[in-house]
Amino acid sequence: MPAEGSSSAGGPSTDRRWELTAVTDEGTLDRILDLVGEMSAAEEIDEDARMQFEVAVAEIAANIIEHAGGGEQVTLSLELLLSPDRLEALFTDNGTPARVDLRSVEMPDALAERGRGLAIALSALDELAYRRRLGSNMWHLVCYRGGGDAENDSAENDSADNDDDEVSDPDR
Repeated sequence: MPAEGSSSAGGPSTDRRWELTAVTDEGTLDRILDLVGEMSAAEEIDEDARMQFEVAVAEIAANIIEHAGGGEQVTLSLELLLSPDRLEALFTDNGTPARVDLRSVEMPDALAERGRGLAIALSALDELAYRRRLGSNMWHLVCYRGGGDAENDSAENDSADNDDDEVSDPDR
């Protein structure tokens, strides 16, 4: 269900928010995609931006569901933000740290059966960032509406903000 946002100055904002918290199971991806659909139905969104955002959200969600728990369930939260200039998703989960350097992700060989999810998400988004903080994985996805002016070069691992006791390795 959407929640109206507020600007940092305290006044009303045109940002709209949708949230979901779930323990991963076979229906989690469907619930996530239903929430993205609900957000997309809230107002007119450019079809290209909507499709790119939906694909990227699905790929990151599938990776969390499959890999973050090492075969066990994890709790994940998803916050979707619809702004006049962008679509955003913030995933947070309590799974194991992702061992990934987003700056080195590329599409695997054409015959590879796996390993395309992050590359697809990176190509679909204007911004994708991952960080581990206080025992949680955090994925931030941004797709600018109307094509935006941003170049798709902002994949980042924010290991400098790692407040965990765990060591953050930029070569993971």
